[in-house]
Amino acid sequence: MSMEHKAFIFDYDTFLQELADILVNALVINQSNELITFIENNFSYLKYPDEGEPLDSFWKQTIEINDISQYGDFAITKYYNPQCDIGLGYDWLPIYDMLLNELDKDISPLLGKNFGIPGNYFNPGKMGSYFQSLEQVKNNFELLNLLLNEKKEYLPNLPLLIKMLANALDLEKGLYITF
Repeated sequence: MSMEHKAFIFDYDTFLQELADILVNALVINQSNELITFIENNFSYLKYPDEGEPLDSFWKQTIEINDISQYGDFAITKYYNPQCDIGLGYDWLPIYDMLLNELDKDISPLLGKNFGIPGNYFNPGKMGSYFQSLEQVKNNFELLNLLLNEKKEYLPNLPLLIKMLANALDLEKGLYITF
């Protein structure tokens, strides 16, 4: 099965201020009480992660696996719009491989950083979930532009990735990337 790269403009700074500590703590102790309280207190701002529709009173019934990442998946919708996917879709893997060979970086401009603790990262879809702060978006945008200045032959492969990063820069936001 091929994985679909999804990316969303993400209010990373507000996420750090309001939810990050709650989510990390939930991952550490493997208890969802604080996350559920966050969801209840922010209910009017949250959406269904897959459809992007506002939450209704039946949201708990849609949780397939009763784990922290599933609850966190609902909670983080306060910081992005699930209906506004700007990811690379199914065409991401060749770009990822090319960048890995070219840049020899630990963190791909296509992904970002895991969130959580080793052995228990936030990963609602169980196929990978990553975040980029505004600073990381800026660095990745500059890195890709340097690469294109040196190797123009990559230009046809990178416009969607550059556009994704540019969109986040224009709005001065981070990114949430998931599969």
